[in-house]
Amino acid sequence: MGSSRIERIASLDLVRGAAAFCVAIPHYFVLNSTDWPTAEAVSVLSVEVFFILSGFVLAPQIMFCSRDGRLVNLLIFLVRRWMRTILPFLVALAAISVLVDQLLTGDFFRYAFYVQNAYGQHNIRDYFPIAWSLSVEEWFYVTFPVLIFICAKAFRRVDMQFALIVVVAFIVAITALRTVFGDLQTWDAQVRRVTLFRIDSIGYGFLLYLIIQRLEARWSRSSAAYVRPVLAALLIGLSVLGLCLTMWAIAPEGGGSRYLFPFVAAAFAMSVIALSYLSSSVFDKPYLGGFCIYLGRISYSVYLFHIMLILLLRPSLQQLPLLVQLCIYVAGCAIFCSIFYHYFEKPILAARPKFKPGRSPVLASLAPQSRSQGVIAAAVTLIEEPRQAVAIKVD
Repeated sequence: MGSSRIERIASLDLVRGAAAFCVAIPHYFVLNSTDWPTAEAVSVLSVEVFFILSGFVLAPQIMFCSRDGRLVNLLIFLVRRWMRTILPFLVALAAISVLVDQLLTGDFFRYAFYVQNAYGQHNIRDYFPIAWSLSVEEWFYVTFPVLIFICAKAFRRVDMQFALIVVVAFIVAITALRTVFGDLQTWDAQVRRVTLFRIDSIGYGFLLYLIIQRLEARWSRSSAAYVRPVLAALLIGLSVLGLCLTMWAIAPEGGGSRYLFPFVAAAFAMSVIALSYLSSSVFDKPYLGGFCIYLGRISYSVYLFHIMLILLLRPSLQQLPLLVQLCIYVAGCAIFCSIFYHYFEKPILAARPKFKPGRSPVLASLAPQSRSQGVIAAAVTLIEEPRQAVAIKVD
């Protein structure tokens, strides 16, 4: 089978870029000691969107590795993820560590190895607070793809239904750990931001991919025109409901409702991403699509460097009106992260190893068969380098 050219989805890039700035902007208020609970809530929800989106766009690659069955492609998957995520992270970590005089301390090395929040908050000084979510991401890469790869080998099954069973079992297992050992008294630090209790959050994105694949397989071209608007309206309602429930769950007096947070936050994020996917054609325009893709490209560096930029810019901006401060800060983030992406991230992305040609017709589930089916397959490239073609060749 020949290669298939798969392009990015601008609407998903928009979600990724918007989520990055919806973390960066609220943090400007929080780090300026501004008492604005809404800003913190927006930041919390945006991180949850990141989690679901990661699982969603990585799902085709994880399925490819499990179906292919060769260890070499699983290792390539991990190397590609590490090159994409770890190298920029180490640069950002070193920069902020120098800025706050923490370079080569115990806290620095716990950040560097993604263990500062493994089963609790272990750092003496949490000077790089966004790193907790990156630890969740990294440990997901070395647990769930390996788990589904081993299960596929052990049970000799690689179909979507089997993948669904594995991801549901994974979510249930982590949920049980969180329910039994989670401490509601220190919920934010000891539950919400602990890797062991939150690694399932990315699994919901993988689950969303399987659900949409299943639905699209059942849609005919004629029915899609009627199904999509109805489904979009339902997703809008679910998004609003998920937002309200999430705000309730993360309230200071949330108490027992905080056990619901992972579920309602996942439902909210899944609804947003599914809605974005369904409306992809709206953003598939030359200028609008290009802007969305640009936001997606710089989103990771915005997430990594925004705290450092706040610390650098804040002393010079404090005397200005808040709106002016925000404009300068956002512009500074966009300029710095554009440069960092172009000169650091982009060359690394281009140097990553390619997947080895597969031994089974796995690409049949990834290659575009129609506009509706092709768009979901394109999600694999959202976190890959730019609009250029990405292909997984199979025999």
